[in-house]
Amino acid sequence: MSANGTAVVQGNKIIDKINDRIKRKEHFFSFEYFPPKTEQGVKNLDKRMTDMARRGPVWMDMTWGAGGRTSDLTLTLCDKIQNEKKVDALMHLTCTNMEKKKIDDALAGCKKVGVRNILALRGDPPQGEEAWTATEGGFTCALDLVTYIRKQHGEHFCVSCAGYPEGHPNVRKVITDKNWDPEKNEPKYWAVRKLPDGKYEGVSPEDWKTEQNYLKKKVEAGSDFIVTQLFYDLDIFFAWVKQCRDMGITVPILPGIMPFFKAASFGRMTGFCKTVVPQDVLDVVKKYQEFGADKAKAKEFQEWGVKYIAEMSKKLLASGTVPSVHLYTLNNQAVPYKILDALGFPKEKTQAPVDRTISLSVNSKRTDKGWRSGLQSLPSTEEMKANGSLAPVTEAEKKLEA
Repeated sequence: MSANGTAVVQGNKIIDKINDRIKRKEHFFSFEYFPPKTEQGVKNLDKRMTDMARRGPVWMDMTWGAGGRTSDLTLTLCDKIQNEKKVDALMHLTCTNMEKKKIDDALAGCKKVGVRNILALRGDPPQGEEAWTATEGGFTCALDLVTYIRKQHGEHFCVSCAGYPEGHPNVRKVITDKNWDPEKNEPKYWAVRKLPDGKYEGVSPEDWKTEQNYLKKKVEAGSDFIVTQLFYDLDIFFAWVKQCRDMGITVPILPGIMPFFKAASFGRMTGFCKTVVPQDVLDVVKKYQEFGADKAKAKEFQEWGVKYIAEMSKKLLASGTVPSVHLYTLNNQAVPYKILDALGFPKEKTQAPVDRTISLSVNSKRTDKGWRSGLQSLPSTEEMKANGSLAPVTEAEKKLEA
């Protein structure tokens, strides 16, 4: 049994489902969520995920707080996705302030509840800290984490990694090269953007080469696919994908899509990520920011945003460069649904193409060696109870289920 009292379901490896959809030339989508900070927030998200699972995402994923501060809740919510919502869960795992024991515990927890998919990340600095530092005896980067997972667990997990079409924020810097020509972009900096103070920011040729080589190393270490940071400039994205392919990165690349929710908060997210935002988008955001708390204008902004993201996503899917869209929901249901409607995705899972396999519950005698190659059998529920390997029920869950 899972922590939620439901039968543990042995999950599918997402990469198998991705490759099968690509082979069948079927577009698909996935959702990302974050662990709420309050008990009521957890209850609301639980209900929302139940509803959104019916839409038919190929997977749903949950973020992981710096230093593992949301680790228990992240795993509990992934358990719910996997065993209650019956959707394959992908758990983010960061190595910020994480000792190896915490990583081992997290991966063991995934095995106990049937979660077989990990997004390996370095992670952001803990709250209150500006710089990222490695924990003594821990990991220094996502590459270390990918390598460690493969060394310890072989092919049991599907491991994915992050890709940065415009460069990781750490390598995006103000251009101070006196020989740089902003009109010709010579020498060529990657993904240049003009800052509000009139200066320019981008990635130097040297840093960009290092950045791309590092991504390739993550793939060579065992990453099955790449999920990208948010972006809005399609020209940069397509150029980046071409570079990846030209240098031998062949795994699927899935675009991370951040919808427009509120004009007031848009700048905080894109500023933190140092995102290149087209001028026409900046103009629209600025216009709606001036309306303040006007609810009618806030709704109008969201409607504009839905149309913009839908058109952007249509171009991505029509290009043949990517097979799907990965929606950063920010735990919102309405906006992602409107985007999916605009893209023509079915409104119910029953209307969508059926996956070639169905996740099997523990102790099922059915097998499908071709689909789940390398599948490790789990112990029975009785054995898991006896050896104490079932994840404990959190106090928050006890209250929610009372």
